[in-house]
Amino acid sequence: MHSLPILILPGTLCTGAMFTHQINQLKKHCNQVSVVQFTQEATLAEMAALVIKATNDQPCAIIGFSMGGIVAEEVAKTHPHLIAKLALVNSNCHADLPERKAGRATQIKQATDGQLAELINNTFMPNYLYKQNEKLQKLILDMAFSLGEKCFAAQAMAIEDRPDSLSVLQQLNADILIISGLQDKICAVEHQHYMHESLPNSKLLLLDECAHFSPLEQAEKVSHALTLWYLSTVPFANASTRQD
Repeated sequence: MHSLPILILPGTLCTGAMFTHQINQLKKHCNQVSVVQFTQEATLAEMAALVIKATNDQPCAIIGFSMGGIVAEEVAKTHPHLIAKLALVNSNCHADLPERKAGRATQIKQATDGQLAELINNTFMPNYLYKQNEKLQKLILDMAFSLGEKCFAAQAMAIEDRPDSLSVLQQLNADILIISGLQDKICAVEHQHYMHESLPNSKLLLLDECAHFSPLEQAEKVSHALTLWYLSTVPFANASTRQD
């Protein structure tokens, strides 16, 4: 067993339930695999404080999915020494896009008006999965309902005014694994390439027939990539891979 703890940071309205495959695989090599659950923290700083507390002041291998990757970047601003390895899964480092920001108030109102299911099914789900799958759809909805509309409102507001964090990642002394889906419309492939090309200590893995929820749609490939990243003792050289 390896001694470096692993922390998994979920995305918006996500829980550890979506990382079951990854957790099971990583636990074969590490007995300290934890999920930092975000609930109603209203700022990135509050979310980052949860992560910092969860490290117990020890360097960790941090896996950030979507919003979780943005939270990891927030941790890197003030506590870079706590990030020994970083995996950004279907995430990004850019400031909130104007077109996304414009729609957040409407989405928050819809959710808090009792239409969270409609918001997930009609607005988000078509971009979450490359192929709609009843089992995966149910899991995504169950996670959202378990956290609720107040959680969605808090998380939507928390990421709204974030600054660009590329310079933070460039200063991070850690191997960075970037994983995304070729069909991810939320965190576009172009931005994944941009991050990778800007970070000499990074590797990029792009998965075909995969949208935003790669840990679910391509569970085995994501788990395999994360395992290799976690076990690697050789510093990353800039490299990219596409898996069809």
